[in-house]
Amino acid sequence: MESTHHCHGTTPKTLVIAVPLPAQGHLNQLLHLSRILALRGLGVLYVAPSTHIQQVRHRVQGWDPHNFDIRFKEFPMPDFVSGESNPESSHKFPTHFMPLFEAFEEHLPPHLDQVMSTLCSSKDKRVVVVHDESVGFVQTVAAKYEIPAYVFRATGAYTYLSFSQQQDGTGSGTVDSSPVNVSLTRCFPERWFKFAARQTSFLGPAKGNILNSFYALESEFINRARERLVFGGKPVWMVGPLLPQAFFDNGQGLQLSTDSEYLTWLDRQAPASVLYVSFGSVSSLSASEVRELAAGLERSGQPFLWVLRISDSAHFSTETRSEWIRKCLPEGYERRIEGRGVIVRDWAPQLQVLSHKSTGGFLTHCGWNSTLESITAGVPMVAWPLHSDQFANSMLIARKLKVGVEVKEWRNAEEHELVSAEEVEKAVKLLMVDEEGTQMRKRAQGLRSEAWKAVAEGGSS
Repeated sequence: MESTHHCHGTTPKTLVIAVPLPAQGHLNQLLHLSRILALRGLGVLYVAPSTHIQQVRHRVQGWDPHNFDIRFKEFPMPDFVSGESNPESSHKFPTHFMPLFEAFEEHLPPHLDQVMSTLCSSKDKRVVVVHDESVGFVQTVAAKYEIPAYVFRATGAYTYLSFSQQQDGTGSGTVDSSPVNVSLTRCFPERWFKFAARQTSFLGPAKGNILNSFYALESEFINRARERLVFGGKPVWMVGPLLPQAFFDNGQGLQLSTDSEYLTWLDRQAPASVLYVSFGSVSSLSASEVRELAAGLERSGQPFLWVLRISDSAHFSTETRSEWIRKCLPEGYERRIEGRGVIVRDWAPQLQVLSHKSTGGFLTHCGWNSTLESITAGVPMVAWPLHSDQFANSMLIARKLKVGVEVKEWRNAEEHELVSAEEVEKAVKLLMVDEEGTQMRKRAQGLRSEAWKAVAEGGSS
Protein backbone atom coordinates (compact mmCIF):
# COMPACT_ATOMS: atom_id res chain seq x y z
CA MET A 1 0.00 0.00 0.00
CA GLU A 2 1.36 3.43 -0.87
CA SER A 3 2.56 5.77 1.84
CA THR A 4 -0.11 7.12 4.12
CA HIS A 5 -1.06 10.78 4.34
CA HIS A 6 0.27 12.81 7.24
CA CYS A 7 -2.10 15.64 8.03
CA HIS A 8 0.56 17.76 9.75
CA GLY A 9 4.20 17.25 10.64
CA THR A 10 6.26 14.04 10.53
CA THR A 11 5.77 10.98 12.69
CA PRO A 12 6.03 7.19 12.35
CA LYS A 13 2.60 6.61 13.93
CA THR A 14 -0.20 5.78 11.51
CA LEU A 15 -3.88 5.66 12.35
CA VAL A 16 -6.41 3.85 10.15
CA ILE A 17 -10.04 4.96 10.27
CA ALA A 18 -12.10 1.86 9.44
CA VAL A 19 -15.69 2.39 8.28
CA PRO A 20 -17.80 -0.74 7.65
CA LEU A 21 -21.21 -1.18 6.10
CA PRO A 22 -23.48 -1.78 9.13
CA ALA A 23 -24.36 -5.40 8.28
CA GLN A 24 -23.03 -8.39 10.18
CA GLY A 25 -20.87 -10.00 7.49
CA HIS A 26 -19.33 -6.67 6.51
CA LEU A 27 -18.71 -5.70 10.13
CA ASN A 28 -16.86 -8.96 10.75
CA GLN A 29 -14.62 -8.76 7.70
CA LEU A 30 -13.44 -5.22 8.39
CA LEU A 31 -12.95 -6.07 12.06
CA HIS A 32 -10.62 -8.94 11.16
CA LEU A 33 -8.71 -6.64 8.79
CA SER A 34 -8.47 -4.07 11.60
CA ARG A 35 -6.90 -6.69 13.83
CA ILE A 36 -4.29 -7.53 11.18
CA LEU A 37 -3.44 -3.85 10.74
CA ALA A 38 -3.14 -3.41 14.51
CA LEU A 39 -0.84 -6.44 14.71
CA ARG A 40 1.47 -4.65 12.28
CA GLY A 41 1.73 -1.63 14.52
CA LEU A 42 -0.97 0.61 13.10
CA GLY A 43 -3.60 2.20 15.26
CA VAL A 44 -7.20 1.60 14.21
CA LEU A 45 -10.29 3.69 14.91
CA TYR A 46 -13.36 1.62 14.02
CA VAL A 47 -16.35 3.88 13.33
CA ALA A 48 -19.94 2.61 13.34
CA PRO A 49 -23.39 3.23 14.86
CA SER A 50 -23.72 2.54 18.57
CA THR A 51 -25.79 -0.63 18.10
CA HIS A 52 -23.24 -2.14 15.76
CA ILE A 53 -20.30 -1.16 17.95
CA GLN A 54 -21.92 -3.23 20.69
CA GLN A 55 -21.95 -6.23 18.34
CA VAL A 56 -18.30 -5.66 17.46
CA ARG A 57 -17.20 -5.28 21.08
CA HIS A 58 -18.75 -8.68 21.79
CA ARG A 59 -16.63 -10.21 19.04
CA VAL A 60 -13.34 -8.82 20.36
CA GLN A 61 -13.76 -10.25 23.85
CA GLY A 62 -10.59 -12.13 24.71
CA TRP A 63 -8.33 -9.95 22.57
CA ASP A 64 -5.45 -8.53 24.59
CA PRO A 65 -5.87 -4.73 24.47
CA HIS A 66 -2.14 -4.33 25.11
CA ASN A 67 -1.38 -6.10 21.82
CA PHE A 68 -3.93 -4.34 19.64
CA ASP A 69 -4.35 -0.60 19.22
CA ILE A 70 -8.00 -0.75 18.18
CA ARG A 71 -10.43 1.85 19.43
CA PHE A 72 -14.11 2.21 18.70
CA LYS A 73 -15.94 5.39 17.82
CA GLU A 74 -19.68 5.05 18.05
CA PHE A 75 -22.31 7.58 17.11
CA PRO A 76 -26.05 7.61 17.70
CA MET A 77 -28.43 6.96 14.85
CA PRO A 78 -31.72 8.87 14.92
CA ASP A 79 -34.91 6.88 14.62
CA PHE A 80 -35.81 5.74 11.14
CA VAL A 81 -38.47 3.48 9.67
CA SER A 82 -36.93 0.02 9.80
CA GLY A 83 -37.78 -2.72 7.36
CA GLU A 84 -38.94 -6.20 8.26
CA SER A 85 -37.79 -9.45 6.68
CA ASN A 86 -40.39 -11.83 5.32
CA PRO A 87 -39.46 -15.51 4.95
CA GLU A 88 -42.24 -15.94 2.37
CA SER A 89 -41.00 -13.18 0.05
CA SER A 90 -40.23 -14.30 -3.50
CA HIS A 91 -37.19 -11.97 -3.58
CA LYS A 92 -34.59 -13.15 -1.10
CA PHE A 93 -32.49 -9.98 -0.99
CA PRO A 94 -32.65 -8.46 2.54
CA THR A 95 -34.41 -5.25 1.52
CA HIS A 96 -35.29 -4.66 5.18
CA PHE A 97 -31.71 -3.38 5.62
CA MET A 98 -32.07 -0.61 3.05
CA PRO A 99 -33.51 2.01 5.46
CA LEU A 100 -30.51 1.43 7.74
CA PHE A 101 -27.99 1.80 4.90
CA GLU A 102 -29.65 4.98 3.65
CA ALA A 103 -29.83 6.45 7.16
CA PHE A 104 -26.13 5.59 7.64
CA GLU A 105 -25.25 7.53 4.49
CA GLU A 106 -27.27 10.50 5.68
CA HIS A 107 -26.10 10.71 9.29
CA LEU A 108 -22.49 9.46 9.35
CA PRO A 109 -20.74 12.25 7.34
CA PRO A 110 -20.94 15.03 9.99
CA HIS A 111 -19.68 12.67 12.70
CA LEU A 112 -16.89 11.43 10.44
CA ASP A 113 -16.02 15.01 9.52
CA GLN A 114 -15.58 15.84 13.19
CA VAL A 115 -13.37 12.79 13.75
CA MET A 116 -11.13 13.61 10.79
CA SER A 117 -10.92 17.28 11.71
CA THR A 118 -9.76 16.39 15.23
CA LEU A 119 -7.21 13.84 14.03
CA CYS A 120 -5.78 16.12 11.38
CA SER A 121 -5.25 18.88 13.93
CA SER A 122 -2.81 16.59 15.72
CA LYS A 123 0.87 16.59 14.79
CA ASP A 124 1.64 13.07 15.95
CA LYS A 125 -0.42 11.00 13.52
CA ARG A 126 -0.61 10.05 9.89
CA VAL A 127 -4.16 9.16 8.91
CA VAL A 128 -5.63 6.87 6.26
CA VAL A 129 -9.15 5.56 5.72
CA VAL A 130 -10.29 2.05 4.82
CA HIS A 131 -14.01 1.86 4.09
CA ASP A 132 -16.44 -0.73 2.80
CA GLU A 133 -17.21 -0.37 -0.90
CA SER A 134 -20.89 0.17 -0.04
CA VAL A 135 -20.16 3.35 1.93
CA GLY A 136 -18.38 5.15 -0.89
CA PHE A 137 -19.61 8.50 0.43
CA VAL A 138 -16.76 8.29 2.97
CA GLN A 139 -14.40 9.28 0.12
CA THR A 140 -15.95 12.75 0.03
CA VAL A 141 -15.21 13.43 3.69
CA ALA A 142 -11.68 12.02 3.40
CA ALA A 143 -10.95 14.17 0.34
CA LYS A 144 -11.88 17.31 2.29
CA TYR A 145 -8.90 16.66 4.58
CA GLU A 146 -6.66 15.19 1.86
CA ILE A 147 -6.66 11.84 3.62
CA PRO A 148 -6.02 8.87 1.30
CA ALA A 149 -8.87 6.38 1.34
CA TYR A 150 -8.85 2.72 0.30
CA VAL A 151 -11.84 0.60 -0.67
CA PHE A 152 -12.46 -2.67 1.15
CA ARG A 153 -14.14 -5.22 -1.14
CA ALA A 154 -16.25 -7.74 0.75
CA THR A 155 -16.50 -10.48 -1.87
CA GLY A 156 -14.23 -12.31 -4.32
CA ALA A 157 -12.66 -11.33 -7.63
CA TYR A 158 -14.76 -13.84 -9.58
CA THR A 159 -17.94 -12.08 -8.51
CA TYR A 160 -16.73 -8.63 -9.52
CA LEU A 161 -15.58 -9.96 -12.89
CA SER A 162 -18.91 -11.73 -13.42
CA PHE A 163 -20.98 -8.67 -12.56
CA SER A 164 -18.79 -6.46 -14.72
CA GLN A 165 -19.30 -8.65 -17.77
CA GLN A 166 -23.04 -8.88 -17.23
CA GLN A 167 -23.39 -5.12 -16.74
CA ASP A 168 -21.42 -4.12 -19.83
CA GLY A 169 -22.93 -6.84 -22.03
CA THR A 170 -19.66 -8.62 -22.84
CA GLY A 171 -20.66 -11.91 -21.24
CA SER A 172 -23.37 -13.87 -19.52
CA GLY A 173 -21.93 -13.15 -16.12
CA THR A 174 -19.83 -16.29 -15.60
CA VAL A 175 -16.47 -15.13 -17.06
CA ASP A 176 -16.60 -18.19 -19.32
CA SER A 177 -19.05 -19.85 -21.69
CA SER A 178 -21.28 -21.42 -19.03
CA PRO A 179 -24.70 -19.74 -18.84
CA VAL A 180 -25.72 -18.12 -15.57
CA ASN A 181 -29.46 -18.01 -16.32
CA VAL A 182 -29.82 -15.66 -13.34
CA SER A 183 -30.12 -11.93 -13.98
CA LEU A 184 -28.70 -9.15 -11.85
CA THR A 185 -32.26 -8.00 -11.18
CA ARG A 186 -32.95 -11.35 -9.53
CA CYS A 187 -29.83 -10.94 -7.40
CA PHE A 188 -30.53 -7.33 -6.39
CA PRO A 189 -33.67 -5.15 -6.15
CA GLU A 190 -33.87 -1.77 -7.87
CA ARG A 191 -33.52 0.08 -4.57
CA TRP A 192 -30.13 -1.56 -3.96
CA PHE A 193 -28.98 -0.85 -7.54
CA LYS A 194 -29.61 2.86 -7.02
CA PHE A 195 -27.87 2.88 -3.65
CA ALA A 196 -24.87 0.90 -4.92
CA ALA A 197 -24.52 3.05 -8.04
CA ARG A 198 -24.44 6.16 -5.87
CA GLN A 199 -21.73 4.67 -3.64
CA THR A 200 -19.67 3.61 -6.67
CA SER A 201 -19.85 7.14 -8.07
CA PHE A 202 -17.85 8.38 -5.06
CA LEU A 203 -14.93 5.95 -5.55
CA GLY A 204 -12.95 7.92 -8.14
CA PRO A 205 -10.37 9.33 -5.66
CA ALA A 206 -9.73 5.92 -4.04
CA LYS A 207 -6.05 4.99 -3.76
CA GLY A 208 -6.61 1.26 -4.13
CA ASN A 209 -8.68 -1.80 -3.32
CA ILE A 210 -8.36 -4.37 -0.53
CA LEU A 211 -9.93 -7.74 -1.35
CA ASN A 212 -10.94 -10.47 1.11
CA SER A 213 -9.58 -13.33 -0.97
CA PHE A 214 -6.22 -14.96 -1.66
CA TYR A 215 -4.17 -15.37 -4.79
CA ALA A 216 -4.06 -19.18 -4.96
CA LEU A 217 -7.87 -19.23 -4.87
CA GLU A 218 -8.56 -16.59 -7.51
CA SER A 219 -5.35 -15.87 -9.41
CA GLU A 220 -7.03 -16.33 -12.81
CA PHE A 221 -9.87 -14.00 -11.96
CA ILE A 222 -7.94 -11.25 -10.21
CA ASN A 223 -5.56 -11.09 -13.18
CA ARG A 224 -8.44 -10.85 -15.63
CA ALA A 225 -10.19 -8.27 -13.46
CA ARG A 226 -7.05 -6.13 -13.53
CA GLU A 227 -6.80 -6.47 -17.32
CA ARG A 228 -10.43 -5.39 -17.72
CA LEU A 229 -9.98 -2.49 -15.28
CA VAL A 230 -12.82 -3.85 -13.14
CA PHE A 231 -11.33 -1.97 -10.18
CA GLY A 232 -10.80 1.23 -12.14
CA GLY A 233 -7.15 0.49 -12.86
CA LYS A 234 -6.30 1.06 -9.19
CA PRO A 235 -4.00 -1.28 -7.20
CA VAL A 236 -5.58 -4.37 -5.65
CA TRP A 237 -4.27 -6.16 -2.56
CA MET A 238 -5.59 -9.60 -1.63
CA VAL A 239 -5.50 -10.00 2.16
CA GLY A 240 -7.74 -13.00 2.84
CA PRO A 241 -9.04 -15.20 4.13
CA LEU A 242 -10.03 -12.79 6.91
CA LEU A 243 -11.00 -15.07 9.79
CA PRO A 244 -10.48 -14.99 13.57
CA GLN A 245 -6.82 -15.54 14.47
CA ALA A 246 -7.89 -18.26 16.90
CA PHE A 247 -8.94 -20.31 13.88
CA PHE A 248 -5.32 -20.55 12.76
CA ASP A 249 -3.54 -20.58 16.11
CA ASN A 250 -3.61 -24.28 16.98
CA GLY A 251 -2.99 -25.53 13.45
CA GLN A 252 -6.31 -27.38 13.21
CA GLY A 253 -8.93 -24.65 13.23
CA LEU A 254 -11.34 -23.99 16.07
CA GLN A 255 -12.52 -26.71 18.39
CA LEU A 256 -15.94 -26.80 20.04
CA SER A 257 -15.93 -26.08 23.75
CA THR A 258 -16.46 -29.07 26.00
CA ASP A 259 -19.83 -27.74 27.16
CA SER A 260 -21.21 -27.40 23.63
CA GLU A 261 -24.48 -29.25 23.11
CA TYR A 262 -23.33 -30.28 19.64
CA LEU A 263 -19.95 -31.71 20.64
CA THR A 264 -21.15 -35.00 22.10
CA TRP A 265 -23.29 -35.72 19.07
CA LEU A 266 -20.59 -34.71 16.57
CA ASP A 267 -17.98 -36.74 18.42
CA ARG A 268 -20.09 -39.88 17.94
CA GLN A 269 -20.22 -39.49 14.17
CA ALA A 270 -17.77 -40.98 11.70
CA PRO A 271 -15.06 -38.70 10.26
CA ALA A 272 -16.27 -36.46 7.41
CA SER A 273 -19.79 -37.95 7.60
CA VAL A 274 -21.92 -35.01 8.80
CA LEU A 275 -23.53 -32.44 6.51
CA TYR A 276 -23.69 -29.01 8.15
CA VAL A 277 -26.67 -26.94 6.92
CA SER A 278 -26.94 -23.18 7.43
CA PHE A 279 -28.18 -20.18 5.44
CA GLY A 280 -26.60 -17.43 7.53
CA SER A 281 -28.20 -14.79 9.73
CA VAL A 282 -29.70 -12.46 7.12
CA SER A 283 -32.01 -14.51 4.90
CA SER A 284 -34.64 -17.14 5.64
CA LEU A 285 -36.17 -19.94 3.62
CA SER A 286 -39.91 -20.00 3.04
CA ALA A 287 -42.09 -22.64 4.66
CA SER A 288 -42.27 -24.61 1.41
CA GLU A 289 -38.49 -24.46 1.02
CA VAL A 290 -38.00 -25.70 4.57
CA ARG A 291 -40.33 -28.63 3.92
CA GLU A 292 -38.50 -29.61 0.72
CA LEU A 293 -35.12 -29.30 2.40
CA ALA A 294 -36.29 -31.36 5.37
CA ALA A 295 -37.58 -34.11 3.10
CA GLY A 296 -34.42 -34.10 1.00
CA LEU A 297 -32.17 -34.38 4.04
CA GLU A 298 -34.26 -37.23 5.44
CA ARG A 299 -34.24 -39.12 2.14
CA SER A 300 -30.49 -38.69 1.71
CA GLY A 301 -29.83 -40.94 4.70
CA GLN A 302 -26.86 -38.79 5.75
CA PRO A 303 -26.18 -37.44 9.27
CA PHE A 304 -26.76 -33.69 9.40
CA LEU A 305 -26.58 -30.69 11.71
CA TRP A 306 -29.13 -28.13 10.52
CA VAL A 307 -29.30 -24.55 11.78
CA LEU A 308 -32.97 -23.77 11.18
CA ARG A 309 -33.82 -20.23 12.13
CA ILE A 310 -35.56 -17.12 10.88
CA SER A 311 -33.54 -14.06 9.87
CA ASP A 312 -32.30 -11.93 12.77
CA SER A 313 -34.33 -9.05 11.32
CA ALA A 314 -37.66 -10.87 11.20
CA HIS A 315 -39.92 -9.26 13.80
CA PHE A 316 -41.03 -12.52 15.37
CA SER A 317 -41.23 -13.30 19.06
CA THR A 318 -39.38 -16.35 20.34
CA GLU A 319 -42.68 -18.21 20.59
CA THR A 320 -43.71 -17.19 17.08
CA ARG A 321 -40.35 -18.26 15.65
CA SER A 322 -40.62 -21.65 17.34
CA GLU A 323 -44.19 -22.13 16.14
CA TRP A 324 -43.28 -21.11 12.57
CA ILE A 325 -40.45 -23.65 12.48
CA ARG A 326 -42.67 -26.38 13.96
CA LYS A 327 -45.29 -25.81 11.27
CA CYS A 328 -42.68 -25.88 8.50
CA LEU A 329 -41.33 -29.31 9.39
CA PRO A 330 -43.20 -32.43 8.22
CA GLU A 331 -45.28 -34.10 10.92
CA GLY A 332 -43.19 -36.42 13.09
CA TYR A 333 -39.99 -35.26 11.40
CA GLU A 334 -37.77 -34.77 14.44
CA ARG A 335 -38.82 -38.12 15.85
CA ARG A 336 -37.89 -39.88 12.59
CA ILE A 337 -34.46 -38.25 12.31
CA GLU A 338 -33.56 -38.61 15.98
CA GLY A 339 -29.98 -39.80 16.34
CA ARG A 340 -29.13 -39.08 12.69
CA GLY A 341 -30.05 -35.42 12.45
CA VAL A 342 -29.80 -32.47 14.84
CA ILE A 343 -31.84 -29.31 14.36
CA VAL A 344 -30.52 -26.12 15.98
CA ARG A 345 -33.10 -23.36 16.39
CA ASP A 346 -30.65 -20.65 17.34
CA TRP A 347 -27.15 -19.49 16.48
CA ALA A 348 -24.46 -22.16 16.02
CA PRO A 349 -20.65 -21.67 16.12
CA GLN A 350 -20.10 -22.13 12.39
CA LEU A 351 -16.31 -22.08 12.26
CA GLN A 352 -16.12 -24.58 15.10
CA VAL A 353 -18.59 -26.91 13.40
CA LEU A 354 -16.74 -26.67 10.08
CA SER A 355 -13.47 -27.45 11.90
CA HIS A 356 -14.82 -30.61 13.52
CA LYS A 357 -13.41 -33.88 12.17
CA SER A 358 -16.92 -35.29 11.68
CA THR A 359 -18.04 -32.48 9.35
CA GLY A 360 -17.75 -33.63 5.75
CA GLY A 361 -19.91 -31.16 3.85
CA PHE A 362 -21.65 -27.80 4.10
CA LEU A 363 -25.02 -26.97 2.52
CA THR A 364 -24.69 -23.20 2.28
CA HIS A 365 -26.29 -20.07 0.83
CA CYS A 366 -22.82 -19.19 -0.53
CA GLY A 367 -22.35 -15.89 1.26
CA TRP A 368 -18.70 -14.91 0.83
CA ASN A 369 -17.89 -15.25 4.53
CA SER A 370 -19.36 -18.76 4.66
CA THR A 371 -17.65 -19.70 1.40
CA LEU A 372 -14.22 -18.65 2.68
CA GLU A 373 -14.80 -20.33 6.04
CA SER A 374 -15.68 -23.62 4.36
CA ILE A 375 -12.71 -23.45 1.99
CA THR A 376 -10.32 -22.57 4.81
CA ALA A 377 -11.66 -25.52 6.83
CA GLY A 378 -11.26 -27.82 3.81
CA VAL A 379 -14.98 -28.67 3.65
CA PRO A 380 -16.73 -29.10 0.24
CA MET A 381 -20.16 -27.57 -0.31
CA VAL A 382 -23.69 -28.02 -1.60
CA ALA A 383 -24.40 -24.57 -3.07
CA TRP A 384 -27.90 -23.12 -2.61
CA PRO A 385 -27.62 -19.37 -3.40
CA LEU A 386 -30.45 -16.97 -2.57
CA HIS A 387 -29.44 -13.44 -3.68
CA SER A 388 -26.66 -10.88 -4.22
CA ASP A 389 -23.20 -12.29 -4.95
CA GLN A 390 -24.27 -15.77 -3.88
CA PHE A 391 -25.10 -17.04 -7.38
CA ALA A 392 -21.65 -16.05 -8.64
CA ASN A 393 -20.03 -17.58 -5.55
CA SER A 394 -22.00 -20.76 -6.22
CA MET A 395 -20.57 -20.99 -9.72
CA LEU A 396 -17.07 -20.35 -8.45
CA ILE A 397 -17.48 -23.17 -5.93
CA ALA A 398 -19.01 -25.74 -8.27
CA ARG A 399 -17.88 -24.92 -11.81
CA LYS A 400 -14.46 -23.32 -11.39
CA LEU A 401 -12.91 -24.61 -8.16
CA LYS A 402 -14.91 -27.87 -8.28
CA VAL A 403 -15.18 -28.07 -4.50
CA GLY A 404 -18.95 -28.33 -4.45
CA VAL A 405 -22.16 -29.11 -6.28
CA GLU A 406 -25.01 -26.75 -7.14
CA VAL A 407 -28.29 -27.84 -5.58
CA LYS A 408 -30.08 -27.25 -8.90
CA GLU A 409 -29.65 -25.82 -12.37
CA TRP A 410 -31.30 -22.41 -12.28
CA ARG A 411 -33.55 -22.01 -15.33
CA ASN A 412 -35.50 -18.83 -14.63
CA ALA A 413 -33.49 -15.65 -15.07
CA GLU A 414 -35.88 -13.39 -13.21
CA GLU A 415 -38.01 -15.36 -10.76
CA HIS A 416 -37.34 -17.38 -7.64
CA GLU A 417 -37.45 -21.16 -8.13
CA LEU A 418 -38.39 -23.78 -5.56
CA VAL A 419 -35.68 -26.35 -4.84
CA SER A 420 -37.28 -29.79 -4.62
CA ALA A 421 -36.62 -32.56 -2.11
CA GLU A 422 -35.36 -34.71 -5.00
CA GLU A 423 -32.78 -32.07 -5.93
CA VAL A 424 -31.62 -31.78 -2.32
CA GLU A 425 -31.32 -35.57 -1.97
CA LYS A 426 -29.37 -35.88 -5.22
CA ALA A 427 -26.92 -33.08 -4.37
CA VAL A 428 -26.31 -34.32 -0.82
CA LYS A 429 -25.64 -37.90 -1.96
CA LEU A 430 -23.30 -36.71 -4.70
CA LEU A 431 -21.26 -34.73 -2.19
CA MET A 432 -21.34 -37.11 0.77
CA VAL A 433 -21.45 -40.56 -0.87
CA ASP A 434 -20.32 -40.57 -4.49
CA GLU A 435 -16.73 -40.74 -5.72
CA GLU A 436 -17.21 -37.32 -7.30
CA GLY A 437 -17.80 -35.94 -3.81
CA THR A 438 -14.63 -37.62 -2.57
CA GLN A 439 -12.65 -35.80 -5.25
CA MET A 440 -14.29 -32.51 -4.26
CA ARG A 441 -13.20 -33.13 -0.68
CA LYS A 442 -9.61 -33.70 -1.79
CA ARG A 443 -9.62 -30.46 -3.77
CA ALA A 444 -11.14 -28.63 -0.79
CA GLN A 445 -8.34 -29.93 1.42
CA GLY A 446 -5.83 -28.66 -1.12
CA LEU A 447 -7.38 -25.19 -1.04
CA ARG A 448 -7.36 -25.33 2.75
CA SER A 449 -3.60 -25.75 2.62
CA GLU A 450 -3.27 -22.81 0.22
CA ALA A 451 -5.46 -20.61 2.43
CA TRP A 452 -3.31 -21.29 5.48
CA LYS A 453 -0.13 -20.62 3.48
CA ALA A 454 -1.58 -17.30 2.31
CA VAL A 455 -2.02 -15.96 5.85
CA ALA A 456 1.19 -17.44 7.26
CA GLU A 457 4.29 -15.29 7.77
CA GLY A 458 5.63 -14.47 4.32
CA GLY A 459 2.41 -15.64 2.63
CA SER A 460 0.71 -13.93 -0.28
CA SER A 461 -1.91 -12.12 1.85
